[in-house]
Amino acid sequence: MNETNRISRARFSRMLLCAIVFSSLAACGGAEGTSGSPDQESIGLRGALEFTLVPEAPIIQGENDLRLTLHDAATGKVIEGASIQVTAIMPAMGHEAAGVLAIEEAGDGAYAVRGLALSMPGRWDVHVKVEHQGTTDEVHFYYDVP
Repeated sequence: MNETNRISRARFSRMLLCAIVFSSLAACGGAEGTSGSPDQESIGLRGALEFTLVPEAPIIQGENDLRLTLHDAATGKVIEGASIQVTAIMPAMGHEAAGVLAIEEAGDGAYAVRGLALSMPGRWDVHVKVEHQGTTDEVHFYYDVP
């Protein structure tokens, strides 16, 4: 084997290894939650807050209740007294969930989200936006309704 073929083979091997590694990492997911588990946790898009969203029962077509917990991403301290907006959009249909949500502070950084009405089966993008002491952060969680 000549020197050029050996270099080309080595370069190809490195590129193949990189492709395998990047494919594996991409399969792991990222900051946006997936429906692999109903309990989802993520750092917000601005990196200020840590969000945990846990359904009180399996997600269904109809009304759902969830528990949102907020922590400061840098210090881990609970976030209390936050202003919270939760919306759900079905990207495939381009419409938002109907109904009125009730969001109540439950203490220790937890908030009860009541009445999230998911009207049909399919993937829903649940967008959570939080404002607290001049800081705004947001996150998207995805749920598949059977």
